Amino acid sequence: MAQAADRTGIVQIDRLNAQAAEGLGREARRLHRHAERARALYRRRLGTWLQLRARLDQRPAGRANGAATTNGAEASEGLHAEHEALVRELAQIQHRLKRLELAARQLDLLVRYLSATDPAAAEPTLDTTDDSAAATALRIIQAQEQERQRLAEEIHDGPAQVLTNAIFQVEYLDRVVGGDPRQPAARPAASAHARTELALLRSMLRDGLEEVRGTIASLRPPAVDVGLGAALREAAAEFQARNAITVRVEVDGIDAGLSPSARASVLRITQEALQNVRKHSAATEVRISLDGTQLVIADNGRGFDVMRLATGVTRNFGLQFMRERADLMGSELQIESRQGEGTRILLRLPEPVR
Repeated sequence: MAQAADRTGIVQIDRLNAQAAEGLGREARRLHRHAERARALYRRRLGTWLQLRARLDQRPAGRANGAATTNGAEASEGLHAEHEALVRELAQIQHRLKRLELAARQLDLLVRYLSATDPAAAEPTLDTTDDSAAATALRIIQAQEQERQRLAEEIHDGPAQVLTNAIFQVEYLDRVVGGDPRQPAARPAASAHARTELALLRSMLRDGLEEVRGTIASLRPPAVDVGLGAALREAAAEFQARNAITVRVEVDGIDAGLSPSARASVLRITQEALQNVRKHSAATEVRISLDGTQLVIADNGRGFDVMRLATGVTRNFGLQFMRERADLMGSELQIESRQGEGTRILLRLPEPVR
């Protein structure tokens, strides 16, 4: 009798288990259908993006002066605005699609877990990495747009600013050299003033040329074939020669176990940190060193309020770029700074490749 009662209980729990698995399976199939419709929407909008991108690439570099140039510039700005809005829309669609796919996969795991006959079956775990073609395409798009934004910021803060100042100087020189024809006695003083302004202009243009060279150098693939330690020392020496800021490098053993892609990312992050020092810190010295499994980049500059950066009040594309690079290689980047006390960037190096 007891055995029969036990058997009846097992039959009942199996029936309940099967009903639960069937119900979850229906919900999983419904979520998969929703996800497929979302993927179809994404593919359509991605096709629209590709067409818009082709139109932007085909636009002529320039035309004759006049109304045609103005209209062309306005049309180009409109296309760029539409392009940026579409990228943001694609990101939102992909974010929601990822949620749907994750939820559907989680239900699939639960169905398999409930249907398992092995009492020792492991609890379900969910891999949140989305390697779908759509997700990969969107990540490429976002990376391209972020890199373009970073380059735009670099060019705006460097060469564009220098050239703008140079134009102002030329206009001022035009007025100085022109002088007042009714006062010939003032011409020698004006000539001396013009020579001073020309010397300043020459210096500004040389600085602009160095900015351009630095930007070009930063775009080249990182040369880590000789080893990350050697590449860091070379980058530090170039930075020191160009900016008259002392850079000390103490990174013996940093190459141990790092993959080529990780070495390239660490070099890029260090180069970006040095550019931030040049543009924002007013530092006279930078120290790049190893502290256990962390790369430390410290300067003696003026520092800044980290909380303003964390709350979004202040935005720094360089720091954003460094964080994204660290995330991509599975690492972590921390920033320590206080006004008047310099800045420290702590990059946790990836686990060694075995």
